[in-house]
Amino acid sequence: MMIVVRIFPKGELEESWNRVLNNLETISNKYCTPLYLSQREEENRMSLVYDVKEVNSLGDILMKNIPSLLQPEKTRTVTLLKPAFFPAPRDRPANLERYQVALKGRSEELENIFNCILHLDYPKDAFPTYAAYSLGEVDILVSMCSTSMDRLKQFVKEKLEPQKGVISVEVGHISKSKRVAPTMMWKRYRESRYAFKPTAEQEEYDFLEREVLHGARDREVETSSFW
Repeated sequence: MMIVVRIFPKGELEESWNRVLNNLETISNKYCTPLYLSQREEENRMSLVYDVKEVNSLGDILMKNIPSLLQPEKTRTVTLLKPAFFPAPRDRPANLERYQVALKGRSEELENIFNCILHLDYPKDAFPTYAAYSLGEVDILVSMCSTSMDRLKQFVKEKLEPQKGVISVEVGHISKSKRVAPTMMWKRYRESRYAFKPTAEQEEYDFLEREVLHGARDREVETSSFW
């Protein structure tokens, strides 16, 4: 199961961000592995995404480890159910940025909406990296890459909003992302959850390879025995 822990710092966000990166062992255990860290533009919070094999084991991290390390204002969790990952077009543009698409829908149509997201014919300049049920404040979360906010909003307006049962769709820019799982572990994690096998025109793609705001290559994170 993927669970997003949203951390709202009392002080500077950058300080808490760096403290997470420098203390991964403290906020991990054998049942809860951090996968990546991200920040949505213009929001004073960060999201730490875990692979959770035993839900109760996340309790100590949320109630003890994170408060002790970061002293946040608060934390909130978002469950990502049935996550499905996607390969990427081989001829995708170089100037991609990452976005979060949050969708609300009528409960009786959610399965059909989700299946539609899995099987849409996506253009090379607006395509998903993963999708999952959330069933909280929103019903479905989709991570997408696109060349611009305007291009993605155009795609959403034409292809997602008209789907039967869709109530609303919100698009937000992910200004910063950092993989914290080891490269091969993260690669196997995504590939084991692919919605479908890559075609000849597609390839396996690590959407966290780049600091998307600045376009810089993501440096390998030092890993310890807890992995």
